[in-house]
Amino acid sequence: MPKKQSTAAKKARAAARTGAKYTAALRQASGPHLPLHLQLVDEESLPEGERMVVDCLRALAAEGGPIPVRVADPDPEVVEARMRAEEKGVTPQWKRWASVQAAVDGYLLRETQYGPNRSGYTATNRGPRVPVPVRADDGTVTVVAMPEWAWLHEGRWIWEHTGWPVDSVSGQIVDPPQEFSPAPGLRWQVALWLDLAREGKVLGEDYIGGSSGWSTLGWCASRDDARQIARAFTAHRGPYARADVIEHGADNGVVSVTRETYLPAPDAPARPRPPALGEPRGTLAAGPRPSSPDRSEIPEPAWYQGEKHPPNSSLIVWTGTRWRTLIHTYWQSANIAAVLGIGAGGPYEWAEAWGPRHPDRDMHDWTQEGRELTHRFPEPTYQERTQLIDSERRTQEGALVDALADRGHLTREQAVARLAQGGEEYRHVLAVGQAAISRALHTARRALPEGPERTAIRHALDDLMYRHVLPADAERIAGEQLDSEIESTRSPATTAWCRRAVAEYVSPAADPAAAGVEGFRPQDSTVAS
Repeated sequence: MPKKQSTAAKKARAAARTGAKYTAALRQASGPHLPLHLQLVDEESLPEGERMVVDCLRALAAEGGPIPVRVADPDPEVVEARMRAEEKGVTPQWKRWASVQAAVDGYLLRETQYGPNRSGYTATNRGPRVPVPVRADDGTVTVVAMPEWAWLHEGRWIWEHTGWPVDSVSGQIVDPPQEFSPAPGLRWQVALWLDLAREGKVLGEDYIGGSSGWSTLGWCASRDDARQIARAFTAHRGPYARADVIEHGADNGVVSVTRETYLPAPDAPARPRPPALGEPRGTLAAGPRPSSPDRSEIPEPAWYQGEKHPPNSSLIVWTGTRWRTLIHTYWQSANIAAVLGIGAGGPYEWAEAWGPRHPDRDMHDWTQEGRELTHRFPEPTYQERTQLIDSERRTQEGALVDALADRGHLTREQAVARLAQGGEEYRHVLAVGQAAISRALHTARRALPEGPERTAIRHALDDLMYRHVLPADAERIAGEQLDSEIESTRSPATTAWCRRAVAEYVSPAADPAAAGVEGFRPQDSTVAS
């Protein structure tokens, strides 16, 4: 009995007679936009039994209904491994894998302990292939050869290499997993499907067997911001096969979830090559870069209680008149800025990345104390970085002159002359006094747990070191710090000298020469000459 051919197969064979490749013509005639790394099933070369399975699966897909899926009883070793993972508390990380076998009435899944990264695999042989029918809107059914692996996603088995549900014939990626808003003001989630396939050259997995999947890019405070970012990530062909904007309602997204899906166009251009090391990243706009905002202008959101890993890095953009936060993300600010095209000709000319500040990370202490600037976009040139450093030095020098004039009841010109007359020795005295106060603040800071009080002391430290702003009772807390420090490493005379330095930094002497301040003594003038 001759086999009945599909419409797509007839078109493909007609095109092949004219010289076109059969597989390419079949893919063109199939209708659905299928991933390039999936091969089409060549039914003519299949044995009779496998051809019957393909015909039955095609018939189930033509009806439009779901394909039945059965899961066999897992092997004892799989159950034991899962129980061990649950006992260790790693249930969220436990990924349930299954090997899929096609049958005339659907699919049979056999759970395995490990996924597709196993011995015996090569770059060209990724294991058995399973026929998977895909039904287009016009009813055309195409059967692709899918690698056998599937994993459990939100209670539903999906194909590992495409993200399609095993029981579905739509050929569409499954919806993102359920997540909850991390803060009251961040209601719009941007989720991306990262497709590890590269222009049909490899399957959707990386070099260690990791598969394509969903990831949350970040959270926005407005729908327009989320839409703008989602459109940017799907404007080109590349690793992002789908972007979803998910709105979480008043119940924090438990039930009230609204999704908007963005897909790359079939004729979308290829994503531009990222700049190599040493090449400029982004085009600088005309005019100077706006000054960075003050720390009070970009506070961290009030995360919901129990949020263990909040998106505490953020991308802020310059609107032309002010800075505003575009998205709170998981350290993806540089990637987002590159995709948006921050710079001349882009939606925003300037942007900055801010993240949590961990001042004691060199001691492996990851206590957060406020936020800090981590990156500027477009990336500053060497000349601009030089100008920024010089400007910061001039600002600190101006702050020292203002503080000396204010605390010493001097004019600004008198303060400048005093610093010039005292020279490096006088500046060293002021630096020692400043350091003694800062050590007292550090001692108080480290004794506190993470929270507003510790962050407030960190801000007081910043004001002291960069703006020469004294904390409350500066001389007293510095004296207590010097009393508590062990004098076995320095003589009592050195401690007394530190106290004099603190006194000069807090209340500069009216007549430094009469007070014997270093830099103004007769012997200092002799050495300088």
